[in-house]
Amino acid sequence: MIRLLPNTSAQELKILPRTTDDETGVSLKITEDGTNKSQTLTGLSFSRSGNFTNVNCTFSILADNSIYNLEFFKGTTLLYRDKAYCTDSYVSTSDYTINDSQYQQSDAGDSNQQYVMV
Repeated sequence: MIRLLPNTSAQELKILPRTTDDETGVSLKITEDGTNKSQTLTGLSFSRSGNFTNVNCTFSILADNSIYNLEFFKGTTLLYRDKAYCTDSYVSTSDYTINDSQYQQSDAGDSNQQYVMV
């Protein structure tokens, strides 16, 4: 999962696309989960860093604490797909979870919740 900042400044994404033959004509479609609000970027600039490809992007639809789907296309061919989490707070020792503290484990001693196997 990629971490994005909720602003309109240029951000660099490090990706590992399926092919790195020719990056001309590549577009990026970013779609917000839940609302399907999307933005398509073209004319992206690419650079190499080892096995990774760096892409400079400027987004206009990012909102704090939102999750986005990223899809890179060359024509109709999918080159790369990932998810991005947009947040302005970052703590390197914290793990982000979608369902933190929402699961309540039932008490095993409750006789109404036990199964009888024959």
